[in-house]
Order: sequence, then C-alpha cells, then structure tokens
Amino acid sequence: MPTASPDWPALAAAFFEHQTIQHVAPVGNGNINDTYRLDIGGASWILQRLNHLVFTDPEGVMRNIAAVAAHLQRKPDFPLRVPAPLAGPGGRVLHQDAAGNYWRVFPFFDNTFAPEQLPDPSVALAAAGAYGVFLEALRDFPADQLVETIPGFHDTERRWAVFLSVLEKDPAGRVSSTQTEIGALVAAKPVFEAVRQLKQSGRLPVRVTHNDTKAGNVLLDVHRGTAVAVIDWDTIMPGTVLSDFGDMVRTFAPDFSEDHPGALTLRLDSVEALFRGFLTQTAGFLTAAERESLVLGALWIVGEQALRFLSDYLAGDVYYKIKYPAHNLVRAQNQLALFQALNQQRVALERLAAGAAT
Repeated sequence: MPTASPDWPALAAAFFEHQTIQHVAPVGNGNINDTYRLDIGGASWILQRLNHLVFTDPEGVMRNIAAVAAHLQRKPDFPLRVPAPLAGPGGRVLHQDAAGNYWRVFPFFDNTFAPEQLPDPSVALAAAGAYGVFLEALRDFPADQLVETIPGFHDTERRWAVFLSVLEKDPAGRVSSTQTEIGALVAAKPVFEAVRQLKQSGRLPVRVTHNDTKAGNVLLDVHRGTAVAVIDWDTIMPGTVLSDFGDMVRTFAPDFSEDHPGALTLRLDSVEALFRGFLTQTAGFLTAAERESLVLGALWIVGEQALRFLSDYLAGDVYYKIKYPAHNLVRAQNQLALFQALNQQRVALERLAAGAAT
C-alpha cells in the first residue's frame, strides 16, 4: 500500500488535461495492486497503482499490456471489450509519482460485475468461455515478444527451492507449528514433477497465457450474465494453458473462498461448467496433451498456490497482504484441502473433461 494518500490532482493531470476529479473510490479486494474508480470529466475510469515491489519491471508490464491490447483490437471478430491502457497527454501509459509509485488508467466498463464470491455454474460457464476466447485470440501472438513480468511465476521447481530455503532458515519461527502443512506439500510434490516432465518433453506448447484466471478477473454483464471483458493483464506472458485452466478450477470450484478456514467441498457442477465453457472455445487448437492434462493442471496450480501461501507465512508474510497474523496459514490450509478434494475426485474429473471435449 502507498505510505501516504495519493496526490489525486497530480494523478489526474498525468492522464487528463484540464479536468477535475469528481469522485474517487476503492474498487475490488486484490492482494497485490491498489485499484480505484475515478470519475472525471463526465466519465469513469479505473485508476490503479501497480505494485512495483512485485512487478519489478513496470515498463515491461505496460509494454506487454499495450501490445496484447493492440493485437486484440485488430481482430474484427473478437467478441469481448478490450481494457486498453489510456495514454496521458504526453503519450505515456505509465506515470511515476513523486513518492515513486507507478500508476495507470484503464476504461471502466459500466453495468458489469466481477464474480468475486463463489460464482454459480452459469457464471463459471460464461467466465471459462471468456478465458477460452481470450486464449484463442492470442494463439497467433508470438509469445517470445512478451517479457516475463514475474520471472519464474509458474516455475514450481524454483518456488520449491525457495520453500526449502525458508524451511531451513525459519525466519519467523513458524516451522515447528506447521509440520502437518509441510507434510501435505511434500505429498503433493509428484504432481509438480509430472508437470515439469510434460514441460521438458515439449508436449505442452508455450503460449501467450493470462496466468491469473481467477473468478474476479472476468467482467460479466449485470443484466444478462454474459462475459464483457477479461481484465487484470499484469501477468500476461509466455506460459501453458494448464495454469490458466488450473486457476479457474482453483477459484470457481470450491464452495468457500481461499480465505475460509475449515473444510470445503468441490462443486462438480461448477467444474463441469468450466470444462464446457473452456473447451468449447479452445478444443479446436489445443493439443491432445493439453486437453488430457487439464485436471493435472488444476492439481498443479492449487498445489503451487498452497506452496506460495505457506512459504510466505513461514517467511513472515512478506508478499501477500494479510488481515491477521495467521491469514497466510489459513490460505495454505484451504488450498491443501482443495488439492486433496481434487485428488480424491481425479477420476471423475477426468471423465468430465473427456465428456466436455466431445
């Protein structure tokens, strides 16, 4: 979070000439960036502070976003709205303020909502279709033209090495009290190894992927429930569709959010909707290995997120925003419970995937 209140007039001047802000209000509950709705000059916009401690190459992030936006805008049949960044009077889409924070502005899409809380299967279907449309439209974008905005973002082997280092150093003195969670992650490691082998074999094509396909990163029409836009493009970079589908399952399928302590249940009707929505839009270009590994992708991303939450908790909560001291531990326990639920239902899930692909 910024250490002081933003200089709203200076930010307005950076993107809008000779206009006065009418209203500013926080939007959403993201763990990384700070987002506001900005009403100015009779229109509404999204003003966002890009967390440069997480995204250490802000210029690279914005180059990626601008390039992808231009690519999609050139496609006459792309059915979604494109959240292209706004260039200020000087032509720049990124502004650094006096405190060193980085800001950008995107369109605000009226009459839309982001399905943050336990979306039902109809929402899962629409959102998965939107993510599928997004990936299909980017299949001809050269992935090597994009920078890695978070190097090693889905390099689970690298994250595992960090985890082992934190275990050894125990900087927050929390290792002894988390042996159950540590053991559960060790038990999940074969999934990480299976994905590593698939990647190294070349059976998973490197594609332009979103890499943060949670429920809240699709905007739906408030009246019709149809998809309007895929948003939050900071992690667009080279990757595999397994991670994009996996993160959808992670956020759409459980009956509780990732912050919920205690037991959870896997909603198979929502998972089936994800398969149908996603494969309807992508089956024509996905390889057989990609289609057959979607369930593995779900296990991978859920397990990797558990690894990230627990590593952060053991390190002393240095990455994710937390609301109370055990917040990251609760998140890790939640993701481990979801991993176990997915693993128990793996055969049934693979049947659902096969049925949706036909």
